[in-house]
Amino acid sequence: MDLSVCIVNWNTKSLLKQCLKSIYSRTQGIKFEIIIVDNASWDGSVEMLKKEFPHCKVIESNINMGFSKGNNLAIKHARGRYVLFLNPDTELRTNALSGMVKFLENNQPYGAVGCKLLNKDLSIQLTCARSFPTPFREFCFLSFLDRIFLRSKIFESTEMRYWDHQKSKEVDCLSGACVMTRRKVLEQIGGFDESFFMYGEDIEFCYRIRNNGMNIFYLAEEEIIHYSGASSSQIKDSSFSAVMQRESNYKFIKNNYGTDRAVEFRILVLIGSVIRIYGILGILPLLMICSHYKKKLSVFSFKKYFKLILWALNLNHASFVNSQTTRRL
Repeated sequence: MDLSVCIVNWNTKSLLKQCLKSIYSRTQGIKFEIIIVDNASWDGSVEMLKKEFPHCKVIESNINMGFSKGNNLAIKHARGRYVLFLNPDTELRTNALSGMVKFLENNQPYGAVGCKLLNKDLSIQLTCARSFPTPFREFCFLSFLDRIFLRSKIFESTEMRYWDHQKSKEVDCLSGACVMTRRKVLEQIGGFDESFFMYGEDIEFCYRIRNNGMNIFYLAEEEIIHYSGASSSQIKDSSFSAVMQRESNYKFIKNNYGTDRAVEFRILVLIGSVIRIYGILGILPLLMICSHYKKKLSVFSFKKYFKLILWALNLNHASFVNSQTTRRL
């Protein structure tokens, strides 16, 4: 078996179906298996899989165990020489899986490879290949310095906006939406850190690969559409993703760079979020005469950055409630 494709699903039935169809229609030249861990979906995902994709191995969980634990469970059932962690809200545009397998076969120093991820409008999702988070990079993102000084590496955020992502290159880390590694790498470093429920686990995973002397590569020639946020958008709290991402990055920084850098991260998230809110307030008079959609967007943004301020002050935390993490009977 060349490749094991591991997918963790939570209530993304339609997108998962589209993802699997694209895998079967686009993938050529390799032997692969698909392992799906369903995290207590109530949208009929499991029933759809059993009916329409009987060749897939489906592992049902009665609770939402999160991305890391779900993928680690899938790893235990994987038989391939290579293992791909793929989001269910993806759609292949090229023979991407074969392309990534071929790259790893021909480039032994590399421990993992990912490919170009596209938004729905086919623009590049810059998070598909990025640098590790640091306090200053987070501040550059929140304060717009990475967009004001667009070509400067000094004021870069993790998204590296100075680079257009059109060319293949070695990178710090890849998006967990699509990352392929070798089985022997998993045997060497283990799977994902299960203390990360969602977000940040891909950064920590890539960090351990690089710490073990292996490089990570971004393959721009292969393309996958990523309908980002399909699972997190189901959470009622609209600021959940923003807070959860910072919480995960804070944990990563604290674990790997120390407590002082983690405290610095909170402080710069606070300052950056204040800058964002002042920016929203500054253009509010203009938004009042604009469309209803733009008004709603400004209100959403204000709430999001206010929640980030509370998080930075340790007054707000991202968490799933039980009713959203257990299977509905």
